[in-house]
Amino acid sequence: MKLTGVFSAIFAISALAQSAQYGTRIGQVQTVYLRDIPVTPGPTVPFAGPARIGDLPEAVRETSGAPAVTPKAEFETWAEQRFKDYAESVVTGSTDIERAPGKATIHRFVRDNFRNLYLTYTMTFEPIARTDTFRVTFADSAVPSPVPQILRDGETIALTLAADARTGRRLVDYVRVGTGVMHSRSGVSRDVYAEDAELTIAKPRLRTNGVEQRAANPTATVSAPVVRVDIPGEGRYDLSFRPRPDQGFERAGEVAENSLWFSLGGNIFRIDCADRIATGSGTYNIYARKEPVEAPADSAGFTFGAQR
Repeated sequence: MKLTGVFSAIFAISALAQSAQYGTRIGQVQTVYLRDIPVTPGPTVPFAGPARIGDLPEAVRETSGAPAVTPKAEFETWAEQRFKDYAESVVTGSTDIERAPGKATIHRFVRDNFRNLYLTYTMTFEPIARTDTFRVTFADSAVPSPVPQILRDGETIALTLAADARTGRRLVDYVRVGTGVMHSRSGVSRDVYAEDAELTIAKPRLRTNGVEQRAANPTATVSAPVVRVDIPGEGRYDLSFRPRPDQGFERAGEVAENSLWFSLGGNIFRIDCADRIATGSGTYNIYARKEPVEAPADSAGFTFGAQR
């Protein structure tokens, strides 16, 4: 199915509203409980039979004593930079859920009846033994999806279901997996207003698709409008708060407090720092580009620097 032809129709609104930073969540957060997945720490309660979306399995409700650890996936769909009445034509959900010992596969869909849009993707969740992490893989996807990921308990993957490159409007599924209380989004990310806004990277830790990477200088600190990161085996990436479309940057992720993530070429990079990356307290867009040079194949690890 070709999607480019429908994007302009999906996201067409008045020119007056095009510069606004706003969005609306489509319906409620949808929860799918996973079956027979051992997760630590905490007791495991295997349960049999289908659990309806949003329902706590019967075996878990009947368990006495310590609270049961119940792995679950949450799906939260947002129409970004849209009026609230956009939600009237969009329906999301799961067409099938396949639960088996050690994994669960969820078939998702998004349908816009007014605009004749129907998209699907499949996610499989598997726990990694003796850790609080999950392996997440994608299949049968009608939308761009990342390579297999390792997610820590409560972490999120953002899937862009549709996007208009001209206006920046997007329809996005935010997918979380974990065992405890996972907080829904309070709104959409926005651009930093200051023209000279700088990213501050202090004592960074970097994960590529969930795998921890070694730092060449774990105590390094860099602050600049454009920050460069060289990742052995992956390449050189430039990060900015500003769009910089004339320099080849594209919207690739977001930053909140001490954490930043961006995705390019199917890879998701997560950066955690010792201090705030942005001076403000909001959630901000991150723009990125991959430079057409190879990062040094330095076994010492990744490095950050200022891109002048």
